[in-house]
Amino acid sequence: LRLAGGSSSKEGRVEISFNNTWGTVCDDSWGIDDAQVVCRQLGFERADYAYQSAFFGQGIGSIHLDDVDCTGSETRLDQCPHRGVGNHNCGHGEDASVLCWNPDEGTVRLAGGSAPSEGRVEIFYNSLWGTVCDDNWDSRDALVVCGQLGFDFARPTARSSAYFGQGSGPIHLDELGCTGSEPGLANCTHGGVGNHNC
Repeated sequence: LRLAGGSSSKEGRVEISFNNTWGTVCDDSWGIDDAQVVCRQLGFERADYAYQSAFFGQGIGSIHLDDVDCTGSETRLDQCPHRGVGNHNCGHGEDASVLCWNPDEGTVRLAGGSAPSEGRVEIFYNSLWGTVCDDNWDSRDALVVCGQLGFDFARPTARSSAYFGQGSGPIHLDELGCTGSEPGLANCTHGGVGNHNC
């Protein structure tokens, strides 16, 4: 699977290879659930938009798929229901396209909480979400996270010991030393991305 015709790797016309031949996907029934599968298959976190009508230009050669009907939970586009490889009623003016999204390095989110303003702190590095170790974790670190997420808390509560449940994936940061005035967690002193004893 690949994207073609876009101005960056996160956007373009959807092309899929069957029998060593690249071809396009027709936009009949094309929607955001189909785009989600494409983007995740390509390593992005999600799809921002599903385009129709050859938004990123018309492809050439075969049209491999038509009437693709993903639920959004599939891991590969070829697992989604469709008319069958090569069966279509389309021209290349109907080629399907997507715009995918990944967070920027250092983006934070909260997970496992019962409200949007609480949870386990996770940070995005090296194309993966990971956690932050609680060594030296205090209210100044929490203040930076809250500010980065747009919450206006003068006195946030810093929880430790996996209070909101253990995360999965890598532990990205340890030994944080925020002053509380940094614009983001990645701007605080720390032991280096991936360096931890947790």
